[in-house]
Amino acid sequence: MKNNTISYWNQTAVRPHCPSLGESTETDVLIIGGGITGVTCAYCLAQKGVKPMLIEAGALCGGTTGNTTGKVTLQHGIIYSKIIGKYGLGAAMDYAGSQREAVDFVRRTVEKEAIDCQLRENTAYIYASAEGDVAAVEEEHEAAVKAGIDASLLRNPDFPVPNFIMTGFKDQVVFHPVRYVAGLAGAAQAQGAVLYDRTKAVKIENGDVKAVTCEDGSVIRARHVVQATQYPVYDGPNLFFARLYPKRTYAIAVRAERDWPDGSFINAGAPARSFRTHVENGERILIVVGEGHDTGRDSGDQTEHFENLMQYADRLAGVREVVAMWSAQDYETPDQLPYIGRLSENSTIYVAAGFRKWGLSSGSLAGSMLADLITTGGCKHEKLYSKMRPDLFSSPANALQGALSPIVELIKSKLEGTEDLKGLQPGEGRVIRFKGEKAGVYRDLNDDVTILDITCTHMGTELNFNNAEKTWDCPAHGGRYAHDGKLLEGPPKNPLKVLFRGKYGDLVGDE
Repeated sequence: MKNNTISYWNQTAVRPHCPSLGESTETDVLIIGGGITGVTCAYCLAQKGVKPMLIEAGALCGGTTGNTTGKVTLQHGIIYSKIIGKYGLGAAMDYAGSQREAVDFVRRTVEKEAIDCQLRENTAYIYASAEGDVAAVEEEHEAAVKAGIDASLLRNPDFPVPNFIMTGFKDQVVFHPVRYVAGLAGAAQAQGAVLYDRTKAVKIENGDVKAVTCEDGSVIRARHVVQATQYPVYDGPNLFFARLYPKRTYAIAVRAERDWPDGSFINAGAPARSFRTHVENGERILIVVGEGHDTGRDSGDQTEHFENLMQYADRLAGVREVVAMWSAQDYETPDQLPYIGRLSENSTIYVAAGFRKWGLSSGSLAGSMLADLITTGGCKHEKLYSKMRPDLFSSPANALQGALSPIVELIKSKLEGTEDLKGLQPGEGRVIRFKGEKAGVYRDLNDDVTILDITCTHMGTELNFNNAEKTWDCPAHGGRYAHDGKLLEGPPKNPLKVLFRGKYGDLVGDE
């Protein structure tokens, strides 16, 4: 298929191109990150009369936002029963109310700004695909109703198969995420926001006026800095490396042989399966997502994740054609609630992270909340999402595992063996010994070879090769690099060191 591992949304949308900054400057509010969180924040600030500056390392909407499922919903898997168990019913009601506000914000903004993004109303369902998950769905339905959500309960529905029980949340929406963010960015610019892409922030110096250094050496000085970057550029004393857990998820878009019921669906158990309908020029496209795993910790052939999703889509509606396949990275927190708010008490550095794969609603919420914090000093729902909440104590097992796993992965990566360079196939990557040191090699389809020092530039863990996307992924904190060493995403700030570039035959001779 064409455009391997480029999302359907990125294949079918024209993203706005902004200039790069390229010089030192100053602004009152600087937003780092051009996904849905950053662009929503810029739009909301512009609506309030503030003229923020936004910088994006790549292209607008070029990160996780452009690789999502396209669901904007307050149905986030099994979550409301967990919140009640950890923080009580009041917190669950606050979560439901805040996420409802996010869905309504998107709905209103699409209408107000006339954004052509194929927004459609639907019902979001969570279902039990195994008998062992029935109790969890029943408990989630009960918790959702208590939290004020208009939720229905259906027993033994006909779709999808197998399905023992499901609960549905009415009045949710789906859309084309890249077209939405592109339209929102245009509306923000029209109201005074200034946007730059290809401008990467690498360092933030704290103070009354923050100094943000970009990759090209230019410095932006700002009183307020919003980190809408999935993983914060500036950590401070917050130990985000122990509080944000990177996850990868895979997705496909298909043209189907048979019709299928409308709506958004996700199962309650494992392996996770999430799917929805997208309509493009009158044609129904089936979007199927799942096969999640910890970044860099997936053994075996990653292309099997796509094959498993294709088999599932074929059972749902029959696969006539796969039109796109891709993956995305997001982060979880110990208690599965995002961090949205100040980096510390009275700080004017803000963070939005840990969306747990529900960033279209939580990112919209975060953008609006942070705009309120900046302009008024406070906002609704601040306490629920604050980084200062007791998430480490409410979820001690998750917190302990999240803190220890990177250490284990670091040690394990240093002890793992290497493979031989001979027999390396085009499109394959391996961990080898090069001049006595552990290294990563990739051979492309033109027989060009790149050998890299695969020690992650964040905290020194050795990387693993992802053969589905031809990337080097860190099993500790989710740093990801292209096969040529270019940094793609995650907490690292520097690319990998290139040890050799040349032809495969120059290394091994004629085979």
